[in-house]
Amino acid sequence: MSRRAELRGGVHVVDLGPGQGGDTTFLLLHGLGGTLRFWSGVAPALGAVGRTLAIDVPGFGRSALPGGQVTLDGVADAIIEFCRREGATGCTVVAHSLSGLIALRVAAKDPAVCRRLVLVDATPVAGIEMLLHPARALRAPALAATLAAQFVGGLVPLRPWSAGLIARSKVLRSLALGVFVAEPALLDPGLTAEALSYTGGARTVLRALRQARSIDLPALLDAARVPVDVVRGERDTMNTAADFAIVRRHADVRRELVIRHCRHWPLIEDPQALIDFILAKE
Repeated sequence: MSRRAELRGGVHVVDLGPGQGGDTTFLLLHGLGGTLRFWSGVAPALGAVGRTLAIDVPGFGRSALPGGQVTLDGVADAIIEFCRREGATGCTVVAHSLSGLIALRVAAKDPAVCRRLVLVDATPVAGIEMLLHPARALRAPALAATLAAQFVGGLVPLRPWSAGLIARSKVLRSLALGVFVAEPALLDPGLTAEALSYTGGARTVLRALRQARSIDLPALLDAARVPVDVVRGERDTMNTAADFAIVRRHADVRRELVIRHCRHWPLIEDPQALIDFILAKE
């Protein structure tokens, strides 16, 4: 999939599907430190149904950093501008992990761009509160460890050779990815290598961490006046049943999915389950 990527107005994008004449447009936003490659197991199937735009979130991968700094509004505005240029309106925005915050802001700022949100392990209410109040780590060590791994992992740049090394070794997959996936030994090596290539970046990840500490997730949910579907991995400590309960109180949640035998990366662990859920509404 990544071989078809190109730069358009400073945004690195793969554009799949029938083009602007299709009835459905999917906009795919990867998580912290990732790239559009994280959607390699999902995007082609969505592209068979409607136009599918998988992008490097502005400031990550090969996409330009808007205004020279990472801010929630700056990144959201850059995505809205990109969608307008591309004629991508009424999108189903599928966002993974911390990009869920960006997707919520896009939906609030320009409902014409986003008609529906699919948040994939992207509502870490307790996790964001822990960033604001680090002492809470003592009461939730598993969540604290996952948060730490999320940001530390995002700092480490991986290239195809190092990503391939991890992907081909069951031992290295378990050591490097055990916090993010439930069963590292069962991952598809090819898909894993593709997803991990060109990830990481200390400068933007650290800036994103500082920005995340100032975010009020319930307020973001309140402001996004679009239907929301929520997905989480059954064993994800960053997105729990308690987080889902808070999301229901603040958003127009239409559907929920808990993917069994998954942790924080269901788009890599069980992409077909995610594809089936997304397409069930199209």
